[in-house]
Amino acid sequence: MQHSKAVHTLSARSLLRQHALAALALLVLSACGGTDDTGSAGSANQLLSKPVADGQAPVAAAPAEPAAVPEPTPTMPAVLAEEGQRPLLLAIASSYPVIQQLQRKEETGRVHALEAARIEADLARARADLASIKRNLASLSAGGLPTYALIHHVASDGSLNAWIVLPDGNVVAGTTTGPYAGLGTLQGGLGVDRIAATRGPQLKGEEKQRLDADAEIATDEDADADRGAGKRDNSPAAISKRRQVLAGAAATLLPGDIRQVLAAGEGRLLVVPARDTGTAPYAALPIRNQDDFAARRWSFVVMQDLRVLADSASGFDMGKVDLSKSVIVGDPDDMRDVRYSFPALPGARKEAQAIARELGIAEQNVLIGADATRKNVVRAIDRSAGEGVIYMATHAVADAKNPLTRGFVVLSQQNLFAGELRTEQFRGWDEHQPLVVMSACQTALGRVFEGGTFGVARTWTNAGAGQVVASLWNVSDLATYRLMTRFVAGLQQGQVPELAMQAAQLETIKNYPDDPKMWASFTIIGKPSIDSRAMQQHSGSSP
Repeated sequence: MQHSKAVHTLSARSLLRQHALAALALLVLSACGGTDDTGSAGSANQLLSKPVADGQAPVAAAPAEPAAVPEPTPTMPAVLAEEGQRPLLLAIASSYPVIQQLQRKEETGRVHALEAARIEADLARARADLASIKRNLASLSAGGLPTYALIHHVASDGSLNAWIVLPDGNVVAGTTTGPYAGLGTLQGGLGVDRIAATRGPQLKGEEKQRLDADAEIATDEDADADRGAGKRDNSPAAISKRRQVLAGAAATLLPGDIRQVLAAGEGRLLVVPARDTGTAPYAALPIRNQDDFAARRWSFVVMQDLRVLADSASGFDMGKVDLSKSVIVGDPDDMRDVRYSFPALPGARKEAQAIARELGIAEQNVLIGADATRKNVVRAIDRSAGEGVIYMATHAVADAKNPLTRGFVVLSQQNLFAGELRTEQFRGWDEHQPLVVMSACQTALGRVFEGGTFGVARTWTNAGAGQVVASLWNVSDLATYRLMTRFVAGLQQGQVPELAMQAAQLETIKNYPDDPKMWASFTIIGKPSIDSRAMQQHSGSSP
């Protein structure tokens, strides 16, 4: 999408004047035109018939239906002048201590106090980083997929400031009217709690009867027997509540003119989070209206931090990933933990088996049930040398206080802890960046810092993964099966992960048109894809 300078420099007053003149012109046309010979107003779609000769079959007239009027594309808001970008530079400068805190957490496992920001001293560095971000967005967009960046920052007064950087280097800003309170009520509003009661781990000694006891996954696309999520509440009140909570999240995360930019454009959005803003279901946020989900025009990648976005080598080359060398893990037997008990995952088993068949994976790299031990999984990952996808359909635990020592991926007999991933040296990962798919509950969650969320997903990127597909909440068996098999089919067809996820979400919406928690439950964390071959498949039109 081209953004001309004329559009960018329009003031709010001139935009309103243009809309008023357009509306007046429409009124004049409707009042003066389209009358028939009786003086009454004629329909714009009325068809005039001619006499038919004897023996000639009459021509069927098209039904007099209103012509489809294409939805007008919203106008791009005014962009910031150079001097107006100073608040963004200040936000970038103040983010350096925040980034350093998370880096030290990765390196040492400990939380170090934030250092005082040297704002003025770091402004020169911020200018260089912003210039690098603009160059990177232009380069990524040149591959065929318009790429924008959304940068969040919590101001000293508690408000959430947001900037969106366009592919042409222009910047649009927005800010919330009140303090940012986090996304704590979002999951409850979407109705995720019922899924947690069916598929999630339970504290030992406090177990309750699960709603999905003895349930098997149904893979018939025509039968929505998602017993793993119990009977979903699709009452008018529940649907209204889901819409309200998503509308509120959109107003907070996409404040002011930010939402207008997304309404006017399409492409890929790279999100640089603050606090927990990286764990929002961006694909499900309403943009133009309550039924216009962002996934209809946008794919998303949550960046680890601003440092990755500014790095000239920030791309993830999916073209170097050999899907046939993937490692598939599913439904481990003998799941153990000192604190939690876990239900079996027959849906995850069938999901893993379906993925393995789709990709034609060698038997030694398909670890299901009793074979899914920590030793076997690590050995298989080493054997793949970073060249394939690491796909895990199992349980996971995210801990908001101790993400390294109490956050883990569930395997047979012995679990794989985030703290171990932080220091793990997988063979070949210094040369190849794999794609890691965590098809498990809450894998995008963890401890919230000023600079973002630290959990299992981030430890995979620290270990060398280029991208991590992770979940935002407890997920449904059948919905996950549908979404993930479609996602992997997209990868098999040559799509990069963010576009494959977008396509899978749009297809899965058809199964759950009024329930975003079922199709918007996964996000992609890491670097933006740069596989030019797959980018060329992006037509530039709305999905």
